[in-house]
Parts: sequence; structure tokens; C-alpha cells
Amino acid sequence: MFALSACTGATDVPPVATAGGSSAQPTGSPGAVGGVVAQYVEGRRQWVNCLRKEGFDLPDPDAKGFVDLGAPGSPKKGDPKWEAAQKKCKDFNLPVPEELEEKGPPATAEQIAHRREYAKCMRANGMPDWPDPGPDGEFPEDGWGPRELTPQEQAANIRASQICEPVLDGRPKTTPNPNATGVG
Repeated sequence: MFALSACTGATDVPPVATAGGSSAQPTGSPGAVGGVVAQYVEGRRQWVNCLRKEGFDLPDPDAKGFVDLGAPGSPKKGDPKWEAAQKKCKDFNLPVPEELEEKGPPATAEQIAHRREYAKCMRANGMPDWPDPGPDGEFPEDGWGPRELTPQEQAANIRASQICEPVLDGRPKTTPNPNATGVG
């Protein structure tokens, strides 16, 4: 439900090496939709190039900047080399521009009310920092901030999610399944 992304204030994007060995310069002005997307895609190419220098054979990003990290031979979460490479290359891992974010239909007033009740339920059931949805019904992307949940918070999140999930559909809360792992 929450996406974590790095922020950058950089407006100039240097040339980026492509798979063919030449360099590419972003086109368009930063304020233009095409320019923002082009800068993002070029940044993703630079990110992939940086990770390749760290020993990871990743595919080139597609036209929208998507990099298939599920491809055979891709790095595994928790791999210390991958985590070190991510830190080293973080300046190139730009946030996804709003123009490329997939958005569903706007939430109805009833859905927004359910999401507000869900947030209250989550806070009441072990997640005191759970954020309220915005006026549009969307939860903030940086709801947890730039950190990972502790094991205790993960357990509390699983329990609270089990209890509160029905509230999103306007149903009453339920009781948690003590055997659930939250995986899957």
C-alpha cells in the first residue's frame, strides 16, 4: 500500500551510457510532461548502468523506465551485495513521475469513509502511526517514512490488517488468524 522512493532535487541529468555504448541526453524541459518522463527514463538507464558496474546483469529499462528485476539471474532481496549496490546507486533511482503512476478510478465518498474507518481500526489494533487517507481517499506513499518495519511492527501490522481488512468493504472487523504469516 505504501511505496518508498528516493527524492532528488537535481534538475540536470548527465548523459547516460546506453547498451550500445553511446550516450543519450534527456530531451525536453523538466517542466514538460515528456521532459519529466524522459529524465526519469534516462535516470533509470543510469541506475541500471551503475548497478551493472557493481556486478549485476540487469536488462535495460523499457520506454517507461520499468526494469524487470524478476528476470532470471536478477538480484535477490536481502543479498548484502545488492543492498550495497542499491546504496551506491541510489542517486540515480529517481521517484516515478506522476505521469507514469498507474491510477485507478477516483474513490467514492463511501470508499473514502471506509478507508478512514480502516485507518482508525489499524491504529486501535497495534499500528499507532497508521496514517489517515487524504481527501481523495488515497493513503500517503510515505506513510512509514524512509524506514523498514521492525519485526514487532511487522507482526502488529499482520494482526491489525487481518482484523481491519473487512472494514475497507464496509463489513465489521474480524478476529486475527493466529496461524497467518502475512506471506503470500
